[in-house]
Amino acid sequence: MVPALLRDRVFRRYWSASTVSMFGDQISGVALPLAAVLVLHAGAAQMGYLTALEWLPSLLFGLHAGAWVDRRGRRRRTMIAADLGRAALFASIPAGYALHMLTLPQLYAVTFGAGVLSILFNVSDATLFVSIVAEERYVDGQSLIYGSRALSFVGGPSIGGILVQALSAPVAVAAGSLYSSSNVVTGSDTGTLLRDGGVDTQLRRPGGGR
Repeated sequence: MVPALLRDRVFRRYWSASTVSMFGDQISGVALPLAAVLVLHAGAAQMGYLTALEWLPSLLFGLHAGAWVDRRGRRRRTMIAADLGRAALFASIPAGYALHMLTLPQLYAVTFGAGVLSILFNVSDATLFVSIVAEERYVDGQSLIYGSRALSFVGGPSIGGILVQALSAPVAVAAGSLYSSSNVVTGSDTGTLLRDGGVDTQLRRPGGGR
């Protein structure tokens, strides 16, 4: 039986885009450290710096990003811009590799920049969710989203490893980023559907049937 939320066009596009993005993030998350190790022969300390830079944006900008997005609005546009920005950053890795110019400082900069953009994406995503799903269906919606996330945790790294083996780590980074940013196409009309009243009124009505 298809869950009621997946019969709603707006949520179905949002969920599909989120699922695609999660898989892409997992692929890039595996491929980028492998690029540092396999291509640049990074040591333990350098890998520690890379991991720290991945999480540093959350510490520095987590609270401020949420307030900024809340004041600015335009959540879907922010998500699209963040995804396209991450794709551009990750695309610089195979470009540098092809030109024999790839360096660890570049990987550090890409990791930090992508982390900042991920913060903007995630805080926008949280507020977009509550504008799409009625309060009484939050649990149902989160169950679908977290189910996709769990699946991406299992399948994404496996796909990432296969891509690294087949294409090289730098190219796999870009492939994962392109896969992730394809949700711009999958879900780009979510905002239009919301403005046009595309959410199923039965789904958003308090006490609506499950």
